[in-house]
This record gives sequence, C-alpha cells and structure tokens, in this order.
Amino acid sequence: MAKQSLHSSKMFTIPFCIILGAATICFSRAAAAAATSSGETTTSSYIDETCIDPEASANTNITADTTISDSDISASPLAKARTLKAPLASATEDAEFEHSTFWEDNGSLLKDAWAEWEEEMHPNSFQGAGKLVDGSFINPVLSMALEDAFSNPSELMEASVKSNWMNSNHDEEHHPTLLPKGVYTTQLLTPSGVSHIRTLLDMATTSGIPTRRPNGMNRHGIILDPNVDGAVPVKALLNLVEEELNNRVVRPVGRMLFPDRVGCEDDLSYFAFTIRYDGSEDDDNDNDNDDNDESSTLKRDVKLKEHRDASIVTLNINLNLPEEGYTGSEVYFRDFPSADDDSTDSSVPENNYERDVISPGDDKNGGTVQFSPGMAIIHLGAHRHGSMPISLSADSDKNSSSKRYNLVIWLFGEDGDVRIAPYEKEDQMTVAERWRGCNHTQEVFAFN
Repeated sequence: MAKQSLHSSKMFTIPFCIILGAATICFSRAAAAAATSSGETTTSSYIDETCIDPEASANTNITADTTISDSDISASPLAKARTLKAPLASATEDAEFEHSTFWEDNGSLLKDAWAEWEEEMHPNSFQGAGKLVDGSFINPVLSMALEDAFSNPSELMEASVKSNWMNSNHDEEHHPTLLPKGVYTTQLLTPSGVSHIRTLLDMATTSGIPTRRPNGMNRHGIILDPNVDGAVPVKALLNLVEEELNNRVVRPVGRMLFPDRVGCEDDLSYFAFTIRYDGSEDDDNDNDNDDNDESSTLKRDVKLKEHRDASIVTLNINLNLPEEGYTGSEVYFRDFPSADDDSTDSSVPENNYERDVISPGDDKNGGTVQFSPGMAIIHLGAHRHGSMPISLSADSDKNSSSKRYNLVIWLFGEDGDVRIAPYEKEDQMTVAERWRGCNHTQEVFAFN
C-alpha cells in the first residue's frame, strides 16, 4: 500500500503504518478508527474535540450547501467562505469521511479565505503570539529546566527536567498517589499561557470560516494544520504548535521519558487539534451521546470511549482557566503497553471501551488522572485510554457552563508511521541526540 502524508491537501483519512521490528504493517486510518475502540489494532484515528462554542462559529448549519450565487462570483475568498453552509458533525464513531466531499470541494477556497483573514487582522493581533517558552506563559521552573537541557544536554540536566514531570496525583488532602504506569503530568501553562492560547483560538474560530471536525469520534473540534482541507492554518497557532510546543517540549520530553520506544525518526511529524467536552445541563437530557436519536446532531460530547492514538507520543493540555470548573471528565488509562505488544490482542472485550469506571482489579497498572487547568499529560499513543463523563461542578447552577477545553498533539513518523517495537539499549538515542537531534535532523528541527 502506498503511504501518503498526513498533511495531504486532499486526504483527511490516510494510511498509517505500524513498525514491528523489521516488519511494517499498513492500515487506513478509517479502518484504525473502527478497530481500536474494540481493541483490535495499534492506533485510533483522530481523537478529541474544540475550544469554542459551536454557536460562535459558522458550523451550525445541518445541511451543507456549496452553491455560490452569481452575485458572489466576484466576492473575495473570505466573503465566499463565510457564505458556505457547512455540514454539522453528527456521528461519534467511524466518522473520518463524514462530509468529506464538502471539505475537499472547498479546500482551496478555505485556505485562501484564511490567508485573506490573516492579512485583514491588525498586525498587533498576532505580535509575539507564537511565543510561549520565552514569555510568561510556561511554568517558569519547567521553562528554565528545558532551556538548561537544550544549552547543556546531560544526565544532570535531564534529571532536572524529569523532576517536573510527575508520575503521581495528589488527592483532596494533598497526599500523593501514583499515576498509571507510563503516564506523566506537569503544570505546563500558567493562567496567562492558557488565556493566550484561548484568545488565539477564539479569534480563529469566530472568523466565520467553516472548520472541520478533528477526528472520527468527536464532533466539536478544529484541526491546526496548513494543508488539511477544513483545518485552521493560522500562522501564529501553527508556530506555537510546531516551534514552541513540538520542538521545545513534546519531542525532547517524549524522547527522554520513553527512551526505549522513541527513536530519531519516530516523532518527526505531528497532528494537532483542539477538543471540548460539555457537561452543561439542558432540557432534552442528551448526555448519553446516543447517535440513534434523530436530534443527535445537536448533542454535546460529554465523554470519550476507550481508544489508542495514532501516535508514538501524545501530549494533552488542559486549556481551562482556574475559574472554569467542572466535575468528572477524568482521563483513565488501562495497563501500560508492554514492549512486545503488537496491539492486535483480540482478548479485550468488544464492550470494554464502554466502561466509564475502572474497578480496582481491572488493570494492574491502570488508573485515572485528575485533569486541572494548565496541566499537561504525556503518554505513549499505544496506551489505551478514554475520558469519563463530564458534568456541572458541585457549586454550579443549572444555567452554568461546565466545559473542558484541550489542545492535543500527536507525534509520529514522517509518513504516518507509528513504531511499536522497542529499541535495544545500544540503539537508543544519547542524551545529546534527544535534545539537539540526530545528525540528519538537527537543521530541520533546530534543537540547538
């Protein structure tokens, strides 16, 4: 099977490959999404949701209409894009191809519209917008440790970075409890950092330009990518993801925490998207994500079924502000994927992903993570996980808005490859390679 780039301008769902030692197995991402919720393959297709209420965007029309009247022929791309009636995402499983014709037919127009929109924005709107590490937006202790590791990569400097990535939770009485094996968290963003990213996302999602759902399971989300039809290609957001988060945080930290799983070429590409879970109460009691109901197109996403990601490493950042409360929505993890796990184990019950509560004896190394504002979770993409139902916080009234906002980044190989086979000790990257890149990737990613 010929492999295509994740950033193909005409393909949203593409083949990806699992590397098992010397063998390479290829699947389509559509097939992956169908299989992984039942535990049959290595990865799932695009998984999570958005940062802005659907009422604020142009994606609130259920029926797609790509017709442009004669009077609009001379209109600018931005004006034309704003007249499009984008289809509303409705399915919550195997929906990678949902409304794909609309996005492919209008892909070029939407890219031109975004370019025009950026030109029309006041220059000061994006001044310094793509900077995180050099400002006051990242936890200063972590930021300093990262800079020291880049400047002088050594085991001592790595130990300082590692000390910021905990493998423990703290309960209500601040007692430490172990996180699931292979799951690490840190306080990545300050409240200013969260507000900064949310402001950029607000500006983009209220532009009036239609945006595409990020994956086949969640309906409310946007993709941050310069090439995918229907994605948001705003330069400030792309720079933030590519330069600040990928190159300065996710890639070196993923290599450091999982040295036997991540090699020089296993994390060179990325897929980024935003997500939103909504626990607000309403009159039609639609918190069950039941797609059999005709009104399901208007429903909210309140949880995420168990799945694997199409990535070697995943970073998930909570973009809530401290005052934005909610109850539930913990991220749960199953057992840590073993080194010889080919992720094709059919012994996992088909309804396993529908369980919302983990019993004490369910998984030896599994457990839940309490996701707080500005916090980041990093884990292997092959690590099965899901999100528990979200609801109003205890001190909220019925009219309150209870939402969880996230930015998710997947790293994988250049052609969508997802390596599963572990590296022998002698084949693992050195400390310097983890922070400054291997010989053939140093210039590409400018680690130093």
